[in-house]
Formats: sequence, structure tokens, C-alpha cells
Amino acid sequence: MKCLKFTVAIATMLWMQTVSFAQEKDSLGEIGDNLDLFAVLDAFKNAESIEAFEKTINDPDQKINNLDLNEDDEVDYIQVHDEGEDDVHAFILRIDLGEGDDETQDVAVIELEKSGDNQATIQIVGDEEIYGTDYIVEPKEDEAITKRLMMPNVVVVNVWLWPSVRFVYGPTYVRWRSPYRWGIYPKWWRPWKPYRWGVYHGFHAHHHAHFHVVKVRRCTKAHGFYVKKRRTAVRIKHHKNHHSHHPHHKTSNGGGKSPNVKAGSKTSHRGRAGRRR
Repeated sequence: MKCLKFTVAIATMLWMQTVSFAQEKDSLGEIGDNLDLFAVLDAFKNAESIEAFEKTINDPDQKINNLDLNEDDEVDYIQVHDEGEDDVHAFILRIDLGEGDDETQDVAVIELEKSGDNQATIQIVGDEEIYGTDYIVEPKEDEAITKRLMMPNVVVVNVWLWPSVRFVYGPTYVRWRSPYRWGIYPKWWRPWKPYRWGVYHGFHAHHHAHFHVVKVRRCTKAHGFYVKKRRTAVRIKHHKNHHSHHPHHKTSNGGGKSPNVKAGSKTSHRGRAGRRR
């Protein structure tokens, strides 16, 4: 019996070490650890519209958004804005940390281009202040195909059949600009306490089987449009010890609704008056 208990204890310890190692491997050590771009791109893939996509990434039940950029211990609302021209789209994911233009921070941009008849290419690029330099995620082709070609990063996945892509290139699409901003949020939106990273990571680890990080930028036209629109908050640019090392990630009980936010409350999150739509 003692031998069995000892064996179980050793096995448990090895399993915990394996899980810990896997988490550390996936960690960027950046603010972006708290918005998994693999999960974001998967949400975009399955969205029926860009408005639906914005709602999905902010839905507390989906557990995709875990960002608290202004460090008030409440998750921030992510806006989505489509910039570009003709068949080129740059879907900017943006957060207002407070009032004023210098309080707006881009988180990432989904770059989408039509590359031919019934063909489209997509990547999501993390903002360098949030993810570090050149953090680019794209769909991954079937493993059997990449093994046969022996050049996995050369295989460009055609995303034309994604519901969101078909919607964007449909005849009735009008470029989406989020109607929300600091103090003005949708009626269903209620902020919640961020999850500890170890807990948050577990929600989305499975997405890593379908997307991967690459070094090649494929949507150059979309990126050119985005560069002109990029916005960075001064306090994020100069705040290096941010979020991933914030105390609430060590002491949080795993997330959940903030105790001072009541269902149906008319008070804008951040503790100040504001309108909700």
C-alpha cells in the first residue's frame, strides 16, 4: 500500500511538472498572455458577422477576453473596427483605457485579403506593445499535407469558406465600426474579474492544434492600411511591468464576476457614470 501511494505521488508530481512546463512554453511573458490570439482567430472563423465576432470575444461565457489594461481588476471591452479598401480588410481590436485619444490601445489586428477567385488569406498580428515584435498567428493546414510538403510555413490556408469571410465579401457587407467606446457599452456587457493565467490558458490550449505562429507576413496591403490607423496608449508604451505580473493574477480565486458589479446595474464599469446601449 505504501509503495502504491508513493507511486501515485510520483506520478502526480510528474504530471504537474509536465503541465507547468507546457504552460510556460506557451507563455509569452507579455500582456498578450491574457488574450489568446488562437482563440480570437477561431472566434472570427465561426462568426456569422463582424458584430457577432465582437460580441463573442467579449462574452464572459466564452472566456476569450482576459485583458485588464488599465489594471482596475476588471476585464476591458474590446472594440472591433474594419479599416481598408476594396477587398482588403484590417479588423482592429482596440481597447479604451480611459477618456481621451491618448488612452486608446490597439491589441491586435486581423488582416484579410482576397487573393484570387474564391480565395482569401488571413493572419492575426499582435500589437508589439502587447505581444512583443512580430507575433503573427494564422490557420494551420492539415498535418498530413505539411508533412508531405515538408515546408509547413509555406502552406497558405485558403479561408474563403469561413462564414465570416463569406459575410465580409458578400454584396451587402458594410464595413463594421464598433459603436462602443469608453463609458458606452452594449446592454449585455458586464465586466468581470480576470482569471489567473494558469486557469485562463487551460480554456484555450486546444486551439493550438489548428493555428500556429509564423514569421512571414502575408497580408501586406492590409498591414499597410493598418499602420496608418494604429493607436498606442502612452501608459502602456512606458509600462513594462504590466498585467502578466500584476498581483491579482497571483491572488485571484480563478475569476468570476466582480463583487461590486450587480446584474442589471446601470453603472458603467470602471466605477463612473456612463451610458450603455
